[in-house]
Amino acid sequence: MNGSHAVFHLVDVSRDLKREIEDNLPGDTAVNEVDGSNSLSTDGGSQSSIDVLFLSPGRWEKMDQEMRDWLESRNQHLVLVLEDEQQKPEQEYSVSASFLGYLRRPVTRNALKSIRDKAREVQELYTDLHLMAKEIVLERELLTRKNAQLEFLNRILTSTSQTLDLKEILHQTSKEFGTLLGTTGLAAIFWNYDNEDLFAEIYLPEIKSLKTRQKWTGHLMEIVQRFEGSMPRHYHTVVMGEGENTLSKPPSHARQIMLPLQAGQKTFGAIILDAKEILNLGKDQVTIINSAARHLSLSLRNALKYKAVKYEAEFDGLTCINNRQHFDKKLRKELKRHQRQGNSLSLIMLDLDHFKALNDTYGHVTGDMVLRKIGEILVDTVRETDFPARYGGEEFVILLPETTEEQAWLLGQRIRQKIGQTEFEVQGKKFSITASLGVASIKPGPLTPKDTLVEQADQALYLSKFNGRNMVCTSADVCMEQAVSN
Repeated sequence: MNGSHAVFHLVDVSRDLKREIEDNLPGDTAVNEVDGSNSLSTDGGSQSSIDVLFLSPGRWEKMDQEMRDWLESRNQHLVLVLEDEQQKPEQEYSVSASFLGYLRRPVTRNALKSIRDKAREVQELYTDLHLMAKEIVLERELLTRKNAQLEFLNRILTSTSQTLDLKEILHQTSKEFGTLLGTTGLAAIFWNYDNEDLFAEIYLPEIKSLKTRQKWTGHLMEIVQRFEGSMPRHYHTVVMGEGENTLSKPPSHARQIMLPLQAGQKTFGAIILDAKEILNLGKDQVTIINSAARHLSLSLRNALKYKAVKYEAEFDGLTCINNRQHFDKKLRKELKRHQRQGNSLSLIMLDLDHFKALNDTYGHVTGDMVLRKIGEILVDTVRETDFPARYGGEEFVILLPETTEEQAWLLGQRIRQKIGQTEFEVQGKKFSITASLGVASIKPGPLTPKDTLVEQADQALYLSKFNGRNMVCTSADVCMEQAVSN
């Protein structure tokens, strides 16, 4: 900066004064004359030069405030020229930070040199302050970014630690990464070995396009193959529902981030974060993502263990539908809800006909196969709000919220027909099986005994068996029978 070229801009000064300044110019200094017709907003020199404006008091007074502010914002160095030796500057000029000083006549080289050197010092100060300001802005931006990342990490640690619900953890993960990185969708896959078979569970948002859904499924299955060396023999897809999490486009490596989930040295799953555009991540973003992935691994591992324990406690291991204990809890809950709402609650009780004879003839392995198939038929036939369960042995129940007895009877008929039409084959021998069903419906009141619905359905089932089996009877002694071949 010490070698910077200085330009003295003379604004409306007399010819004599101009000549006097030119005769006494110090080195590295030039003169530029600006008359009143020119705009002072025109740059007088290059960016490497130091511009000093010499103004008379009258010229300064004629400037509006906008022009004065503009000159100050451009770090223009102003010198007040007092052509009259006796003239004294007004108080306004003495206290103004805009002026480097005054120039009196007669002009001397030392006076001009002093003005030039002072302008250089001020310019250096401006430059230093500008650099400091830039550094402060950069530091603030960095701190703001760091704070945002720490807040993200804190939010995701808090939200995913407060629940063992797998869907909720994935929902919060999608939301927080969307805020941090602008991702719009999330998919996940978890895998494990069931005996020697590799099984996978896929979590996807609602995807309307069948082709897109299939591509995402294949993409997630390839991730399992990458880590395990083989494709899963079985998989199950869970739809996470609609919301902000969307996967409208087929998978693309350029638009996505994969977070492997690990427990110790073993990888048990992966999360895919998808964006609308190509993602370019900084080093600090990669670090924070890896930190989040380590915590998510722990949260999701705990959620998977909880889900497995809950499944064992609530679901029948053979048929994979709800068990008796889970049914009893659900029944008590629905009775209380229907007491408040005054709606009908129905129950279907189903018993497979001559099941003992089937076991004696074909063996218990075949019997287990039949029971599994009945569980599948019930799940495929009932509504999402209905509650099928294995009640014990070859007996099943279906709890039907807000359903009349007539509606339950129609559903019972549909189930009976599906079971009767199902053909089984063992060692080249084909056979079928039938079922007897009992239907009951109540509008529970405050004093209704909790066993009433089960007892009435059981009586209807007895009626079905007593009248020849393979039929649906209601607690009102109404039966629809099917001829049974003995």
